[in-house]
Amino acid sequence: MSIVLTIALIAFCVQGLLKFAVGFLVPYHTRIGRIATYYRRDGRIISIYDSGTLVIIVGLIGLLSLTVMQDLSFITGLIVGMLIIQLFFHRFDIPLAPEQSPESGAAPRKVMSYAIQAQPGLAWREILVMTALFGWALYALLGQLLK
Repeated sequence: MSIVLTIALIAFCVQGLLKFAVGFLVPYHTRIGRIATYYRRDGRIISIYDSGTLVIIVGLIGLLSLTVMQDLSFITGLIVGMLIIQLFFHRFDIPLAPEQSPESGAAPRKVMSYAIQAQPGLAWREILVMTALFGWALYALLGQLLK
């Protein structure tokens, strides 16, 4: 089970690093166009993605429970992860320009998505910390896999 969990975590680390790169390297109009397509049909694609991700999270925890899980490490990671995401979201406190805003009455998650796409650099500190953590995690996981 450890190898399966390690490979799954490596995939998530790579995905996380690529997501940050896309936020800074792909032009705004391309990024926001993709986001707009995800929110068509009342955000059904986002809801399906969220449900699938929740199933994957439960699966990862299940795999972790079959290994030598250390409660203190798990709980520390859980708390750090939740807090860094909270701080990330709090950075987006600048109102969007009319040309960057979704339609009036859009769901709060859509407004937040548009705000992140408009100015991802507002959360540069949190992105820097998350990138360093993903990089370290990828290094550690690859080292463990190659033992």
